[in-house]
Amino acid sequence: MTEDTIERVDLTSRRHSRDVTYSSGKWSQLSSLIPKFELADFRAADSEPPNPYLKAVVRLPRKAFERRIPVGTVSNSYPLTQHEEIAEQCFAGLRAIKLDPNTLKCDLGLTDLGEWMNLRVYFPNEYNYVRNDSDSLALRLECFNSVDGSSRLVLLLGWIRFICGNGLVIGETRAELRDIHDEHLDLEPIPEIIGEALKKVKLERERLDNWEKTPIDPEPFQAWINKDVSDALGKKAACRVFHICKTGHDAKLTKPFAPGEATEKPVELTTRVPGSPNLAGNLFDVSQALSWVANSRTNAEELVEWQAKIPELLNKLSVPAHVS
Repeated sequence: MTEDTIERVDLTSRRHSRDVTYSSGKWSQLSSLIPKFELADFRAADSEPPNPYLKAVVRLPRKAFERRIPVGTVSNSYPLTQHEEIAEQCFAGLRAIKLDPNTLKCDLGLTDLGEWMNLRVYFPNEYNYVRNDSDSLALRLECFNSVDGSSRLVLLLGWIRFICGNGLVIGETRAELRDIHDEHLDLEPIPEIIGEALKKVKLERERLDNWEKTPIDPEPFQAWINKDVSDALGKKAACRVFHICKTGHDAKLTKPFAPGEATEKPVELTTRVPGSPNLAGNLFDVSQALSWVANSRTNAEELVEWQAKIPELLNKLSVPAHVS
C-alpha cells in the first residue's frame, strides 16, 4: 500500500443487519469517504406540516449522481455530530502526545449509508507489546459513532495481535471514553481523555506480562468454562474456548441442543487457530482463545463488548498447573 492508496479491508462486519465496509490507509485519504449529514424537518411530504417532536437526519450528496437521503430520526434537542468532527478531536489528542496523524495507519468502517462509523488508528511500532521476534501486539485507538443517535459515542484503547487479528480491549479506558448523544455531548474533552487513557498502557503491559507468567490449573479451568465463560458468552462460545485451549483448534458443535455442560458438548474440530499452542499453558493463551471467539462476532459493537469481558473473566480463573 502506497502513501496515497486506500485499500479495501477484507473484513466481514454488520451492524443492525447492515453491512459495514472497511477501508485502510492514511486519514488524509480516508476522510474523503465520510459523508456529511444535516438535520431537516421530518414530514410526510414537502407540503405537509413537520413533526413537532422529531427531526430527520439526512445524508448529503458526495458526488454529482447522489441525492439527499434520510438515514434516521432524532429528537429536536439532538446535537448532530459529524463523524469527521469526532475523528479530528481524536487526532488532536494524538498530536498532543507528539504523534503525527498523517503518518499513522487507519482503518475506517462505514455502514452502507454512512450513518455509523468505526475508526481505528494504529500507534507506531514503539508502542507495541513485543512477545518475541515473530509475535507482537499493536496498540490502537478505536472510535464508534452514529449520526442518527442509534448508539453511543465510544472511544477505547486496545491491543491487536498481528499473527491472528485477535483483539483485547483495555477496559479501564473504555469506561471513561463513552458518552450518550444528547444535548450535553461535548467533544472538547476527547484529546485530554486520550492522553489520560494512554497513561494506563504501562499497567496494561504489566497485566499482559502477568498473564504470560500465570499457569492454569485444569480442575478450576473446566469449572470456569462451565460457569463463568458460559454465563458471560453462552455455552456454544464457552465450548469453543475450551477446545481451543485443549487442542489449538476451533470447534463446531455437532449437536447444538445436546444436554450437558459446555465442556461435554459433542464437537468437530475445525480451524487451526493462528498463534495458539496445542495446549494452553497460561492466562495469555486463554486470553487469545477468548479473543478469537469474540472476533467471530460479525457485529462490530458486540465484538468489542465481548473483548471487554476478557480481563474480568481471566480474573476469575485460578492459578497453578496446566490444562489437562
